[in-house]
Amino acid sequence: MNRRNPAVPDRNGGHVVLFSRLPACLLAAAIALPIQPALAETTVSIEVVREVETAEGERELQPVETAVPGEPLIYRIALENTDPVPATSVGLSLPLDENLAIDPESVSAGTDLDVVFSADGGENFAEFSELSVDEDGTERQAQPTDLTHMRIEIEEIAAESSVAVEYDAVVR
Repeated sequence: MNRRNPAVPDRNGGHVVLFSRLPACLLAAAIALPIQPALAETTVSIEVVREVETAEGERELQPVETAVPGEPLIYRIALENTDPVPATSVGLSLPLDENLAIDPESVSAGTDLDVVFSADGGENFAEFSELSVDEDGTERQAQPTDLTHMRIEIEEIAAESSVAVEYDAVVR
């Protein structure tokens, strides 16, 4: 494992991705999140889980510490409004790990949200279906592996409540 970046393969060519520090990195990127006129306090937590089948044949979500290429993961971002007033126009801008390919159509929450993506390092954003990239002078439709950033905007988080945003990703 590369100590400076746990998502980089180790010297032995292994492709194990460690997530022990990843949520903290994403959380740090999301700290500047509330672009809200109301004076509500919103806290953010990010969790990476995988769906597993139990001995009883039921499916449950378990935290991820390591993952290998091809493994499907679920990212869960919890936004909690701890104040007695609604949090409005809550925005989140996240860099996307280059070792993951997210499914842009899987982004969901229990409320209305707007999601846009960038394929140029966060310079320009658009809905995924409208996002294009320049490849050797030719413009083409962006693919999930082209995505570098995601911006989520939630119109309102009710007073003293929370919203969970989830999306699917696969380790490259």
